[in-house]
Amino acid sequence: MKPVHRHLLAVMILFNAHPLRGQTPSAEASHPDSVRVLQGKDSTARGVDTLRYVGHPRKSPGLAMLFSAVIPGAGQFYNQSYWKVPVVLGLGLYFASTWLDQNRRTEDYRQKYAASLLPDSPDAFYTDTYLRERDFYKQQRDTFAWYFVILYILNVADAYVDASLFDFDVGTDLSLRLLPGTPGPGHSFPGFTLRLGF
Repeated sequence: MKPVHRHLLAVMILFNAHPLRGQTPSAEASHPDSVRVLQGKDSTARGVDTLRYVGHPRKSPGLAMLFSAVIPGAGQFYNQSYWKVPVVLGLGLYFASTWLDQNRRTEDYRQKYAASLLPDSPDAFYTDTYLRERDFYKQQRDTFAWYFVILYILNVADAYVDASLFDFDVGTDLSLRLLPGTPGPGHSFPGFTLRLGF
C-alpha cells in the first residue's frame, strides 16, 4: 500500500471513531427517553403532539462548519468532541511543518541544480543528482499539500456530521440479526437478510 493511502486511511479511521459525549449517568437516569410527547389544550384539539427534546441539546451544523472552516478543530470543540481537537491540530501542524521543510529542500536543490548548469561549474558532475533530489522533494511537498487540504475538508465535514448527529440516541437495545432469506418475486434463490434494530 502506498504511503499516501496509508495516511489517508489512518485519518479516516480517526474521524469515524465514535465520539464520547460528556453526559453524566444521573442525567441519563433522570431522562431515560430523548423525546417526550406533551399534549396541550390546543394541540389535542388539533390532534397534534408536541415534541420536546430532553437531555440531548441540539448543535447547529452550519455553525459547526463555520467554526471548523475558520479555525480547524473549533467545530469539534463546539460539538464537545474534545478528543478530536488535538488530532486535527496535531495532524495539521505536522502536515504544514513537513510541507515547509520539503519546500525549503526543493528550493535548495533547485538553486544547486541551476548553479551546476553554469559553464565551468565545479558541481557539473552532480547535475543529475541535484535534478533527482529536486524532483523528489517537490513531489513530497505536493503530497503533503494534498494531505493538508484533505485534512481541512475532512475537518469541516466531520464537524457538520457530528453536529447533525449530536442529539441522536442509539439506545441500549441495539441488535443485529442475520436471518435466512426466502425466494420471492425479486429474488430467484435463497439468501440472507441482515436486520439492524434499535
